[in-house]
Amino acid sequence: METRLKLKSVITEVVSIFILLSASIVSAQTLSPQEIEFLQNQDAVITAEIEHYFDNKKPGYHSVERKNELYLIDAITHKLKPHNNAIKEFFFNRYKKSLESIKNTKVESGIVIWNIYNMSYIVKSKDITVAFDLVLLPDCMIKEGEIKLHENVLTELIDLCDILFVSHNHEDHLDNFVAQKFLAQNKPVIAEKNIFKKENFYNKITHLKNDGSEIKYTVPGIDKKILLRIYPGHQAIAADAAIDDNFTVVTLPNNITIAHSGDQSWGPDFSWLDTMKNDVDIDILMVNTWTADPDRLVKGLNPKLVLPGHVNGMDHTILGRIPYWRSYDVWKNSEEKTVHLFWGEPFGYNR
Repeated sequence: METRLKLKSVITEVVSIFILLSASIVSAQTLSPQEIEFLQNQDAVITAEIEHYFDNKKPGYHSVERKNELYLIDAITHKLKPHNNAIKEFFFNRYKKSLESIKNTKVESGIVIWNIYNMSYIVKSKDITVAFDLVLLPDCMIKEGEIKLHENVLTELIDLCDILFVSHNHEDHLDNFVAQKFLAQNKPVIAEKNIFKKENFYNKITHLKNDGSEIKYTVPGIDKKILLRIYPGHQAIAADAAIDDNFTVVTLPNNITIAHSGDQSWGPDFSWLDTMKNDVDIDILMVNTWTADPDRLVKGLNPKLVLPGHVNGMDHTILGRIPYWRSYDVWKNSEEKTVHLFWGEPFGYNR
C-alpha cells in the first residue's frame, strides 16, 4: 500500500509539471475571446472545487489527497500575466476567508496561525494577535475598480491585530497602507531600520536592536509582555550582495515561540543561524521556502514545526512563483515536521 501511494505521488508530480508547461504554452498563444472565456470558466470551476475541499475536508496535513489539491493550485497559478478574473477572485476569496476565520476563532490555549498570502502571517493566541509582513494583494491580482473592496477587508484584518512586524524593504513584504492603519490605532509597527525611510511616518516606526538579544516588550492594550529576539538577517540579491532582513523571533505570553524569517537567504548568516537553537526554543518557523540551505537551517534552529511560505507569489514571473510541488521537494528531509498551509486556512498548535 505504501509503495502504491509513493508511486501515485510521483505520478502526480510528473503530471503537475506537464500541466504547468502546457499552461504556459497555451498562455503564450493568441487566444480568441471564446477561448479566453473557456479558460476563465475552467479556472472558476477548479478554484471552486479547491475551496470546497479545504473548507469542508480534514484529510490530514500529510495526505496524498491534500498534496494533489495543492498541486492543482500550481497548475492554475502558473500562467502568463495578466491574471484572469477567476484567479483574482480565488485569491481575494481566500483573503476574505482569512478575515472570517480569524474573526470567528476563539483561542483558549495554544495558538492558531493563518498564512494570508506570500509571507503574510497572522498568529492568534488568547492574549495577543500578531501580524507579520501583512500586505494588500499585488496590483496584478486586483480586479479593476475593486481596490477599495480589498482595502476594506485588509482594514478589518488590521483591526483584529495588536502588533505588526515588517521584515525588509521589498514591496511584497511591506505596505504603507497597512503600516499607517496600525499606527493610527496606536498599534506598534516594528520594522527593519531601512523600511519607510522616505515616508512622513518613519519616526513613528519602532526600530529595535537586531543583535539577537532578548527584549521584553510591552504591547499597548496587552497586559502581558512578549519576548523578542531580532536577528540580523539578509536576503541575497546577488552572489555578493544582500539587503537587511529582520529575522524575528517572538515568545508569546503563553510561552509559545514563533519565528518569521522574512526572505532570509544569505549564506554568511549561518554564522549565527547554526547555533540559534542554543539561544531560543522555537516552536514554529514561518520561512520563505527558497531560503538558503533549508536542511542546515532546520538543524540550526531545531523548530518543532516548519510552515513554508512565499509559495505562488503572483506578482513574480512564472519561474519566480515557487509552486507547492517544488516546495514539497525543498522540505522533503523535514517532511514529518513541515506543513504547507493553504491561504486562509487555520492551523492550530499547542505544546
